[in-house]
Amino acid sequence: MDLGLPLAVLAAIEASAMAAGPQFGQGPQGAENRMVRIQDKGLVVDTGADASAAEKRVAELFADIVRERAGIALGEAAAAPAHRLVIGTPKTSRRIKAYCESAAGRPAPGDGGYRISVSAGRPEIYVAGGDACGVVAGVGRLLRMMRFEKGRVSAAPAELAETPRMSDRGMYLWARPTYFTPQLADRVDRYIEEFALWGGNSIALWFEMGMFSRFDDKAARAWLAQYLRHLATARRIGMKVGLFIVVNDAYGSSPKELRISPIIGSPAHYICPSKPAGARQLLAWQEQLIGAFPSLDALILWPADPGGCACADCTPWATKGFWRAAKPLGELFRARFPKAEIWLSLWHIQAKQFGGESWQQIVTDLAKDRPEWLTGLQPGIAPYHGLARIDLAGQKVLADARLPLTVFPEVSMHGNHRGMLVNKAYWGQMRAEMAHYPAELMKGGWPYSERWNTDIANVAFLCWFREPQRKVDAILDEYAAWYFGPAALAARRLLDLLDDGNRDADRPTRIQEALAALNGDLPEWARRDWRWQEIIASCARFGAKVPAGSNGR
Repeated sequence: MDLGLPLAVLAAIEASAMAAGPQFGQGPQGAENRMVRIQDKGLVVDTGADASAAEKRVAELFADIVRERAGIALGEAAAAPAHRLVIGTPKTSRRIKAYCESAAGRPAPGDGGYRISVSAGRPEIYVAGGDACGVVAGVGRLLRMMRFEKGRVSAAPAELAETPRMSDRGMYLWARPTYFTPQLADRVDRYIEEFALWGGNSIALWFEMGMFSRFDDKAARAWLAQYLRHLATARRIGMKVGLFIVVNDAYGSSPKELRISPIIGSPAHYICPSKPAGARQLLAWQEQLIGAFPSLDALILWPADPGGCACADCTPWATKGFWRAAKPLGELFRARFPKAEIWLSLWHIQAKQFGGESWQQIVTDLAKDRPEWLTGLQPGIAPYHGLARIDLAGQKVLADARLPLTVFPEVSMHGNHRGMLVNKAYWGQMRAEMAHYPAELMKGGWPYSERWNTDIANVAFLCWFREPQRKVDAILDEYAAWYFGPAALAARRLLDLLDDGNRDADRPTRIQEALAALNGDLPEWARRDWRWQEIIASCARFGAKVPAGSNGR
């Protein structure tokens, strides 16, 4: 994967990019003369006779990316091209089945996992997945191993395998106009698919009732249509889809006599679940919403920020009002989608306004008698959020309960600013907190992504859901190599300078120099990517001048 860098730097970056999972017999050093080189129409993608929709879609994405970056087209099978990329699982491709049988004794990929084989002495390149999601992740990994030049794509010989450690490798997109406008719909679709190429297997959204007067108003229906579009995109690429539902969310036209007693973070139009008519109205609206989705794989029952009620019957919220609303919703969802996962979020409920330590009682009670419909608990990870932070004592309560866990990493609010967020120290703190929970209980999670600038943080957590011990610098190396190609070294230096933990006294000058260097080496395909605009916005915070002609399209 020669990126046009000095060989020592190239080897370091490529070694980092290859270090995401267990490997066997691979090494970039000395591989330059054994590179597999693919010319225009010199490769065909073989998806197998029984290819899944995800396998077919990732084959299309592979062709699109090769065309975007190298300007070449894939070949036709009838023309007998020099190389064949064979992708699939043993169940969907006879060639993959034969390859896996010939690789006896090597690690077999599990769910979400893959095995990749590239050899200079063989025309076939193999990506064998443990399932459709693993095929997609494997093709994404292969793409990140490749070098893209005008008129040519190259790959170094490699044999590697990876199976993710955690089963829920998701992202929560806060569906506000930041993401969800008709003008951005294509970008959101591509973002979801790129997340799958990194190994993501789940997207979750929140239908925020308070944005609308009622379910059937024109704006609500348009919003729902866009939800269905993006969830269909996720499905097509092999991902699971889910909803966050605030348990006492309500439309703006909610009856005033059913509304909550005010509590921090909860809009006034929310409904009190301790009022019998309020509980019935909540469930009716929730049933209406759930019924609009043909299939869902996950539900996160959300308690607060927003959510909650301060009336005497709902206090403390964690054990009274919240559970009073969450239980019937969980039962309703399970009846509609029997195979779905249902997670009980703990966001904010440890704050004194919601009952303080009373939240521990619901954890203890569920550990003794967990309802059939409940998959597990979802603590937030927010080291600097006073209302959401779970201290060490609380983490121990969760660990001792021995219930399955997913996490909600707060990657959007702390230190947010315009431009791409880079905060290695903060991300490292959150990773360390996730590691406090027993590994056998931790199933992954959904980072809180409310803006485009959380992209690197989302990738970092996805990598940690796959391999918790991976170094953050290795993740940044791979990110820079993938999104900036031959300008990877300049991009990597700039990302370190943009890190919110960087205290270099001459930082503005160095950022200007690094931005100029990156702009000089940047390929056109990287300049068109929206991430370039996020980088420019980050640099502008330090007075760095936007290089002429650098406005990405």
